[in-house]
Amino acid sequence: MVRASPFIRFHRSLTVSSCPAASKVWSATIKIPELKTTQVSSTIPDISDNLDAAARLVTDFLDVHKGKTLVVTGAGVSTDSGIPDYRGDEGTYIKNPKHRPILFQELVSSDMFRRRYWARGFMGWGEMSKARPNPTHDILAWLMQENYIVDLITQNVDYLHRRAAFMLDHEKEKGHSDRIVELHGTLFQVECLDCRSTFDRHDYQRRLFARNPYWANLLTSGEKPKINPDGDVELPDDVSYADFDIPPCNQCSSRRMKPRVVFFGENIKPHVTNAAENMVRQSEAVLVIGSSLATYSSYRLIRLANELKKPVGILCKGSTRADALASWKISMGCTPVLQRVQQQLKEKLDE
Repeated sequence: MVRASPFIRFHRSLTVSSCPAASKVWSATIKIPELKTTQVSSTIPDISDNLDAAARLVTDFLDVHKGKTLVVTGAGVSTDSGIPDYRGDEGTYIKNPKHRPILFQELVSSDMFRRRYWARGFMGWGEMSKARPNPTHDILAWLMQENYIVDLITQNVDYLHRRAAFMLDHEKEKGHSDRIVELHGTLFQVECLDCRSTFDRHDYQRRLFARNPYWANLLTSGEKPKINPDGDVELPDDVSYADFDIPPCNQCSSRRMKPRVVFFGENIKPHVTNAAENMVRQSEAVLVIGSSLATYSSYRLIRLANELKKPVGILCKGSTRADALASWKISMGCTPVLQRVQQQLKEKLDE
């Protein structure tokens, strides 16, 4: 007798009924922005296979612009923490071209979309919340501590840059986490769409757990579905979300709740945009790490830097939207390059 794997049994237990509304949800959503690549100029350094040369290029860049370098990061810095990216070799969009995120207007206007989002987010929160900073996060926190980096803007919603900064701040008794802007928000807070109250995500997860015993049982039994970069999971098309209970706001009792992240189709809050643009203006140089800059919200910051005649360095595997604006490009993984950079800088500090 052949026994089904836990993952298959997990899927079977979810597909208890075919739900036309759920299928409509899947078919109505659209793709995340496609990457509009540009060509690296033939007149600039373009490194893809020489670790020493790559590290030296970044080290010199940070030395020349010490204390005035702004760093902009993307999903590529968190893959070593177990969080997938969208467009990398093993990215969600590469492995599943049909992946469809929920749009902001869909979340705001439809209770079914909100149930779908929160059910999938509930299933993925355990993996997302236990992710820890990897060497790239730690090295960037160290570079801020040593005054090589002045500010950091991240597109990631995983809180890992702040966690790394908090850990180093605690050790050194010097605060740097206030120099980090989370351009697209964070999954670690929940907000009410009606009264704008915010709540801790861990507390909200406990409320989700208590109100959804059937889903909670699925969460604690068998193999878990694969997590997406934004913290939710992939579930079969015919899953019914009709019975998923969204805990109401503690302040106004509204059930129109969302994580405090920027959904596709949602505008970034003006104070966040202003803070990010001011960081670009106040910097002397910009270093992009682990981001293809496919979203306009991040690309426009690099375009602004270019308009202000600030040098832009890019450390990212694969093509980016801003390759044509770069002063140099390194098409390699973040961690090995930054580990060598830290080693070189520490040697210089010890001289």
